[in-house]
Amino acid sequence: MKVSSPVGDFPFEPVRVTLGPGHVTLEGKVGAWPARVELEPRDAVSLLRAAGLLAVVPALAAVAVLAGLRLRSGRG
Repeated sequence: MKVSSPVGDFPFEPVRVTLGPGHVTLEGKVGAWPARVELEPRDAVSLLRAAGLLAVVPALAAVAVLAGLRLRSGRG
């Protein structure tokens, strides 16, 4: 993966994905720096809008998996 910014393009290396209360966190490295992305349920609308119809099936699958994990953990 690559992160583009006004100061250049940097590789993004994902290290860990964790489920928190109400969000999914993707941790990794952008070049030499640690980076973290937190996705909340409300972000799904923006992501779907940006990705278009190609994202509908994978997004629905991700929501189903996360909902299943939440129910299994007893938080549902």
